[in-house]
Amino acid sequence: MKNRVLKQALPSVLKMLKAYPVILILIVFFVGFTVAFPNRFMAPVNVSAMMRQFVMLMLFSAGPSMVMTTGSMDLSYVGIWMLGGIFVWLLYPLIGLAAILAMPLLGLLTGFMIGMIQAKARIPSFILTISIMFTYWGLTAMLSGGYPRTLNAYAFLTAKLIPGIPTEVLWTIPILVVAILLMKRTTLGTYFYAIGSNEEGAHMAGINVTRYKILAFTISGFFTGIGSIILFQHLGGSVPVELNLNTMNWPLVAIILGGTPLMGGSGGPQRTILGALTLTVLVRGLNIAMLEPEAIQLLVGLMLIASIVVGARSQNKGGMEVA
Repeated sequence: MKNRVLKQALPSVLKMLKAYPVILILIVFFVGFTVAFPNRFMAPVNVSAMMRQFVMLMLFSAGPSMVMTTGSMDLSYVGIWMLGGIFVWLLYPLIGLAAILAMPLLGLLTGFMIGMIQAKARIPSFILTISIMFTYWGLTAMLSGGYPRTLNAYAFLTAKLIPGIPTEVLWTIPILVVAILLMKRTTLGTYFYAIGSNEEGAHMAGINVTRYKILAFTISGFFTGIGSIILFQHLGGSVPVELNLNTMNWPLVAIILGGTPLMGGSGGPQRTILGALTLTVLVRGLNIAMLEPEAIQLLVGLMLIASIVVGARSQNKGGMEVA
């Protein structure tokens, strides 16, 4: 009986691993670090740190992963987070707790602006969004006077609800659920996949490509703004004024590692979850192993290159992902 069940389940498991190879990588990393460092890797302190790192990766990458399914890129998330945090600090004395709404509003407007410029002026999205990020970084440094500004009024957002689980994780779950439902259960997601798979074909099929590309960037900015509210208090009610490239690079690695190719047409936030989990386990495991930061950067960079190559080969073999 057991053998029959195993034989029936094996093809499904192999099919899943073929569709989601990152699952195998995640299992290998998790088992490897657990065996190598049994007392430290699964220690409560490290588990909590992994959950917090996963939250940061997903809140930054949920929106941009939708944009990437259309074949474009959105790297403005760090800029929205930094500048939005300073706007909250500036507006709080004037409008109180409502100041936190500056973050999703900034994200919404930024996404719409990027979408309009990218669609109308045909500027490559990578160049455009990274320019926006550096511009917002400069504005953040200027408005803050070059020093981090702390605001303790939103501590209730991360107040403990369930022992052992950071409250940020609980806030992140509904955001991810909405993002996945948008991509997998709505016409919007189908159109995003169609545009990324074959933009010209989508246009000939009657899809308003320009409108939906603008919408993709707008939604991405809004999700980044919502996530920035959580991340704002996640860092104690402040945002940094110095740009950390890891904050920009690692969400991008999580998106591509999870299986969303640069060319678009497949992937999305549901795959990015797997990428974020794998990257989190790898980085925390390497930290436990006391590797030098430079070595960790090297390994993450190599993983990004490998993910791009594998994603490109899979894209050449497959077609559009069906919602």
